[in-house]
Amino acid sequence: MFNVVEKHQKLVKGILITITATFVVWGVSGYLGMSGDDGYVAKVGNKKIYSQDIDNAMDPSQGQQQDKTQTLFGLINRQLLINSLNDHHMSVTTEELQKAISALSMFQTNGQFDASKYEAFLKQQYTTSAKFEENIRQQLLIEQMLNFFKTSYFSSVTFQNKFAELLSRERNVSSYTIDPKQFYAKINVGESDIAGYYQQNIGQYTLPEQVKLQYIKLSADDLADTIKITDADLDKYLKAHPELANNSEVDVSHILITIPSNATDEQKAAAKAKAEQILAQVKANPAKFAELAKQYSQDPGSAANGGDLGYFGKGVMAKPFEEAAFAMKTGQVSGVVETQFGFHILKLNAIKGNDVTSVKLAATKQLQKQQAQQKVQAISDELNDLTYNQPDSLDPAAKKTGLAVQTTDWLNKGATTGILANPKLAVAVFTPDVLQKHHNSEVIDMGDGSFIVARVVDYKAASQKPIAEVKDSIVNAIKASQASQMAMSLGQQDIQQLQSGKVKLAFTNPQNVSMLEQSQKVDGQAVQQIFTANKPFPAYVGAPTKDGLFVIYQVNSETPAKTLSEQDKNFVEQLSSQYSMINLNAYIGSLRNQYSVTYKLDRIKGNNSDNQQGQ
Repeated sequence: MFNVVEKHQKLVKGILITITATFVVWGVSGYLGMSGDDGYVAKVGNKKIYSQDIDNAMDPSQGQQQDKTQTLFGLINRQLLINSLNDHHMSVTTEELQKAISALSMFQTNGQFDASKYEAFLKQQYTTSAKFEENIRQQLLIEQMLNFFKTSYFSSVTFQNKFAELLSRERNVSSYTIDPKQFYAKINVGESDIAGYYQQNIGQYTLPEQVKLQYIKLSADDLADTIKITDADLDKYLKAHPELANNSEVDVSHILITIPSNATDEQKAAAKAKAEQILAQVKANPAKFAELAKQYSQDPGSAANGGDLGYFGKGVMAKPFEEAAFAMKTGQVSGVVETQFGFHILKLNAIKGNDVTSVKLAATKQLQKQQAQQKVQAISDELNDLTYNQPDSLDPAAKKTGLAVQTTDWLNKGATTGILANPKLAVAVFTPDVLQKHHNSEVIDMGDGSFIVARVVDYKAASQKPIAEVKDSIVNAIKASQASQMAMSLGQQDIQQLQSGKVKLAFTNPQNVSMLEQSQKVDGQAVQQIFTANKPFPAYVGAPTKDGLFVIYQVNSETPAKTLSEQDKNFVEQLSSQYSMINLNAYIGSLRNQYSVTYKLDRIKGNNSDNQQGQ
């Protein structure tokens, strides 16, 4: 279901962007030239859309990053809705229209409608009140239609609460693990098994093409280290950049309990209460901060590292977070700090910078970087000329530029690490001129501030590893596969016997799991199995792990989690909203069948060719 929503998101955004644009974007261009091919970009029924309409609908605050094609499709969707509204004789009352116009702040003085501002606006936009009011009528009707679709997916409050309640169940489970390695001794792998596996997986045992390279690397970072900065340049730079005098950085770890962007007061209170409970645990044993961060923090970027965010300076983090971080002493733990992301508990690990030596060092590094970036392009051009004019060796270029010739070990074609992971260099190296004639490649911009020119000094064609060389790994792979199946089979038998009371196993590691919150110890597939288990408890289910183990879970109990329930109510509301957007998309799709739509994308780009397309 979520894949469907994702596929339609751009369309929905296109509709909403154009519909909610400022009223003034609907100038007179849409009413011009309604006969013949007068340069229109799109035609919806008998209504035309022009390049000026697209430009007017663009959001000026977004600069050049906007997609004009997407904006055009939004305008087409808007016009489809307007055509439908007109054909169904939908309208707004004069009172509703007057109220909407008078409520616009651009036409108000001291909170009251100012007729002189309204008249000045109409003159400035070269339009009449009738045309402008028609645009406002259309806007109001479209907003009413959108509101209809927002509420078109009906679900009762009782249903939503029950659904959220179901999602918010927590089940306490214990686990019993069956290790497949216990079956290895029982598995006999014959020569025919090995040969068959080898042929079926021959790609795993094929070595790709390999090369050994000589290369010269020009790096802005390396060049920066060689640049000498004079005291006069340093003093001048520090005077021009007084902010460097306060360059302290802090290393902070944190535990984050998130809150939704549209959280209710109850959700915020529940999240804060959870944060305060965790804070009490931290204060009781500060040494366990990293352990508690791994267990509770909802920041995916830092939880696995014990909450450590590394060093950062001022102006990087949210203001309340920054103020708390820079107010603490090393080793100190904060109280609960609220930001737009949720509730944080901070621990200050270390402080660095903010002394004369570090300030000068930072200024020196920045000056070196600036000067290196100015020089590196000129040197790369010189390097390109030298290696092109003397293609059989890198030595003359190295001698002239002072850069070193480096040599690699064997590198695989298609490598995902190392210099051949760069697609530009990989293509250049395996061209006939470089690979077969051993000529220098062109100078390649690596995209990270460095440039490389290379030549092939040795080559190996693709080849298969001998079966004798990989025999042991094949035997282990076959045993692992068969043993995993045996562990799963035994696990299923144990589950049946546990349910009938014929066997008892030593279950350990009791823990709570929920349907929507990720568990670090129970993967998603196992969680699904756990929630398929029927009452009464204990009940038993099993699931394989990614490393081949088979785990039997004993479901001990089920309890509602009030904190989760509040979060999941928001999830259910979002679900309803997404279904509403799907309904809106389907309706607009039906309108495309009712009204002819053509568009000429080449005209957006200023091309005069007449390449007409249909949507």
